[in-house]
Amino acid sequence: MASIKRVGKIVLTVTEWIGVVLFSLLALILVAVGVLLAWVGDPPQRLGASATAAAAELPAPAETAAARKRPKVSPEEAASLFAPVYEVLVSPRCMNCHPAGDRPLSDRDGVHPMNVSRESFETGLQCSTCHADHNTELPGAPPGPPGAPHWQLPPRETPMAFEDRTLTALCVQLRDLAQNGNRTLHDLQEHVSKDPLVLWGWSPGAGRAPAPSTHVAFVKSFTAWVDAGGICPGETVAPDLSAPEKP
Repeated sequence: MASIKRVGKIVLTVTEWIGVVLFSLLALILVAVGVLLAWVGDPPQRLGASATAAAAELPAPAETAAARKRPKVSPEEAASLFAPVYEVLVSPRCMNCHPAGDRPLSDRDGVHPMNVSRESFETGLQCSTCHADHNTELPGAPPGPPGAPHWQLPPRETPMAFEDRTLTALCVQLRDLAQNGNRTLHDLQEHVSKDPLVLWGWSPGAGRAPAPSTHVAFVKSFTAWVDAGGICPGETVAPDLSAPEKP
């Protein structure tokens, strides 16, 4: 009887050891499989600050004009995009304040009266001396001085002359940061869309022809040119006009 009990204990002990060994082997196999899957599979999702740091390591999407693949257009299409803008800019309503020289122009004799020039302004004679922020004509009287807010010539450093400029020359000048006062295409779009001095061009007062077409049509044409990247006649792809961010 004692022998049977002893044999039973031995069998139980062996069985327990076999279970321990099998459990250990199974655990090792599971760990090995986990390591293998972690090595060949996707990394686990990072959370919190770690996820932010991981995102910062990714390359930023290219957003410059050079990186954006604009469709090519023919030189004729490029010219047609800027032509409606050019027609307005070289009209008297715009060109009178964007002359080739230092003297503003006039509808009457071609030259501003009283020998007014940039030197007049620089020596203290403000344009607002005669030009109010609105037209000053009186009923039954000859047209008085035209007026709109901040009536003035462009600065000497960036005169932005429209007079005597060809279609291509004016297009290139308009988008050139060195010549336009460091204004982006979207800055210029904002200017022509909302500046009261630009809007005055279609309400110049009696005795003065308004700018061609309408302001709405002009802004639409200008926006189409901006959306095309400021492409100019003779070009098939808009150039990279990206610039460092303004301080």
